Amino acid sequence: MHTRHLIIYAAALLLVVALTGGCAKKIVKPNDMPSPGLGMAGQGAIAEGELQGVQASLKPIYFDFDNYTLTPDAQAAIDYNAEVLKRFPTLAVVAEGHCDERGTAEYNLALGERRAGTVVQRLAALGIAGNRMSTVSFGSELPVDPNHNEEAWAKNRRVYVRVSK
Repeated sequence: MHTRHLIIYAAALLLVVALTGGCAKKIVKPNDMPSPGLGMAGQGAIAEGELQGVQASLKPIYFDFDNYTLTPDAQAAIDYNAEVLKRFPTLAVVAEGHCDERGTAEYNLALGERRAGTVVQRLAALGIAGNRMSTVSFGSELPVDPNHNEEAWAKNRRVYVRVSK
C-alpha cells in the first residue's frame, strides 16, 4: 500500500508541475498599450503616447547565423536601448528572441531564449534592474520577413525589446 501512495503522490506532483510550468507572460504590443499608469507600484504614471514613443524608439538586436554572441552592431543597439530605458525607470520590458527558419523547432526555441538572455545580461550590466526584465523565445514562429533567402534570414535572427505588463 505504501508504494501505491508514493506513485499517486508522484503523479499528482508531476501534474501540478506540468500545469504551472507552461504559464506565459503577457506581451504588450504597441497597439495594446494600456492607459496611463503602467509602471511599478508606487512610481509615476506614463502617458499612453509616451509609452508608444518608448516602444517605437527601442532598436532590434540582430545576430549572426546559429549564434547568440553580440556583434559590435548588436552591442551598440543594446547600449542605445539601455539609455532609453534609463529615462523610464518604471517600465518593465520583455526580450523576445527570434530565429530564422533553419533548424528544428526545439533548437530554434532554445537559441531564441539564449539570444534574449544575452540581451538581458548586457542590459543588466548597463544598469537596467533585473526585476524589470524577462525573456521569451518565439524560435522561428514569427518571421519578420517570410522569404527563404539570406537577406530574410538575417532580418529574422533578432531580439526585440518590448514594453510589457
